[in-house]
Amino acid sequence: MKNIQSLLFIFCIIAASLSSCKLDNYDEPDGTITGRVIDSVTGEPIVTEQPDGFRIKLEEISWSDAPRPEYFWGKADGTFNNIRLFSGTYKVTPVEGAFDTPGAKEVNITSGGVTTVDFTVTPYISFSDVSIVKSGDNIEVSFKLTKNIQDATLQDYRIFATYKTPFVGTVIFESAIYSGDNNPKNSNPIKLTEADLNKTLTETLDKITPGKLWYVRVGARCSNSSSRYNMSKVFPIQM
Repeated sequence: MKNIQSLLFIFCIIAASLSSCKLDNYDEPDGTITGRVIDSVTGEPIVTEQPDGFRIKLEEISWSDAPRPEYFWGKADGTFNNIRLFSGTYKVTPVEGAFDTPGAKEVNITSGGVTTVDFTVTPYISFSDVSIVKSGDNIEVSFKLTKNIQDATLQDYRIFATYKTPFVGTVIFESAIYSGDNNPKNSNPIKLTEADLNKTLTETLDKITPGKLWYVRVGARCSNSSSRYNMSKVFPIQM
């Protein structure tokens, strides 16, 4: 009797193992969505940072009337790309960037296909006359700022600099690089007011390690839900 019970137990274990090893019959996701987030001021893809610049929100409405959103990061040059999506109809929205959030667009993604969709957004702040140059042992920075969304509240600006990677920004930067009355000790944010707009602002980076290629950019932000900075392009400076 014990032998029969043991055989039945072993049979159940084998059956369970076989059923758990069955392969599902779903194809891997291979649909692609790609596109650009265009700066309405420059007419070019928006300059941001990676990671932490903006995200793309996807909602598959062909599956559900109340889909659970999926997100992926955009790139520093304002483009985005996702190559592993299931076929279906999606609502697509760029979100959590330093720009006004545009309306969603509806797109169809097909297996093995490439769907392209662009968005135009207005950045909270734009840069002009940006100059970042070597001056002896220092780096001199000057720029002008324009606020594009008038009911936005100005918050601060910063100079980001590092010699470690071209992907300089809020994630990667060196501290203790400023001199001057605004920020004598480190690279903490400098308060930004309406009086600072549309005039030349200047900063000096004076604690610069010589003999290295530095990457420097300016960031400025308004109070917004994502707390992200509008960014200038990156300037490489050989010291």
